[in-house]
Amino acid sequence: MRIVHAAVAGCLVLATGACGGTDGVTHAPARVPHRAGVGRPPMVLGRMDGLPEGFFSHARAPWRPPFRPRARACRLLFDAAAGRPPREGLSGATAATYQGAHAGELAGVGVAVYDGGEAAGHLAALRDALSRCATADDGTPYDRLTGRTPLPGIGGPDAAGRALTGKVGGYPYRMHVVVARSGHTLIALVHAGLAAPDPVRTAELTRLLVREVGTLDA
Repeated sequence: MRIVHAAVAGCLVLATGACGGTDGVTHAPARVPHRAGVGRPPMVLGRMDGLPEGFFSHARAPWRPPFRPRARACRLLFDAAAGRPPREGLSGATAATYQGAHAGELAGVGVAVYDGGEAAGHLAALRDALSRCATADDGTPYDRLTGRTPLPGIGGPDAAGRALTGKVGGYPYRMHVVVARSGHTLIALVHAGLAAPDPVRTAELTRLLVREVGTLDA
């Protein structure tokens, strides 16, 4: 049974976050937006030019977490990056995965646009979840990521990141988790792979996403 589990997890890691899924960007169901431009989130991730070296610019299916964490704080973070952001005040959402050049490397991105000041409140909640997600696991030693090491180059009032290390499906795995806000837009990012992701590239990707989505609520 563990062999089957490892094979499935390996498929999730080495592909784009999903096995047998259809490529393409999807968006979460949301109520009809009231502001002009908010309906654009599904398009913004379709093709991302200027990605850090080694990432393919064509977006693929939303990231699918390789396991469901027991800790609620970790689930909130994983869900946001997978395109399931906090719902209160949500006007539109989208998610996509960009494949990297290294073994099993991927970047899962979730973008959500909110009414009023809801984005700031949700960012505060996700930052708190980031500080409390010391261990992401499913109750087995085969799927367990730990650590709260801050990521260099990511910080300030509107962004935070942490590095998690451990195993997925019994294999060594490394993950950077980032949450950020630009105006009414909330971003959740997972940069992960079998080898340790480059924190410089994680920071570059975060800055690119903030620039690209910053006009969604203009």
